[in-house]
Amino acid sequence: MKKQHGFTLIELMVTLAIAAIVLTVGVPSMKTMIYNNRLTAATNSLVGSLAFARSEAVKQGISTTICSSNNQTSCTSSAWSGGWLIWVDADSDGTLDSPGEIVRVSEALRGTIVVTAANTTLSYNSTGFTNTPGTIKVCDDRIGALGNQLQILTGGSVSLTTQVACP
Repeated sequence: MKKQHGFTLIELMVTLAIAAIVLTVGVPSMKTMIYNNRLTAATNSLVGSLAFARSEAVKQGISTTICSSNNQTSCTSSAWSGGWLIWVDADSDGTLDSPGEIVRVSEALRGTIVVTAANTTLSYNSTGFTNTPGTIKVCDDRIGALGNQLQILTGGSVSLTTQVACP
């Protein structure tokens, strides 16, 4: 009699049952991890842009503004989730006049991230201080989810608070 190689039907069924249990437990937590990583990446991107705008103001010695923009060419009164611009006020008139004043462009955030703020612009003067302190919340659209809050202080620094209630 020839020896047969392979799996029996019982071995295959036990393996499939174990795989189903592992997937049932693992997939929901993987989805949560992906949402949390997107939230952290969006927060880090915004904090990095704020720090860059402040450093450009000090480095160049002129007012630098970060503003929400959904078209990546001009400041718009849209939500921050649509992207933002960092621009230097080279001619000191307080408006974004030319594409040459734009220093950095950040495109719209991907996924389900929602950024809310009372102000659509934030300006830093040549000393790195801001005259528009405020709060920016970075959340995702999960029901009951907690997000991150950025508090921009008058001195120009950013304070991060995690696990805040989202609107």
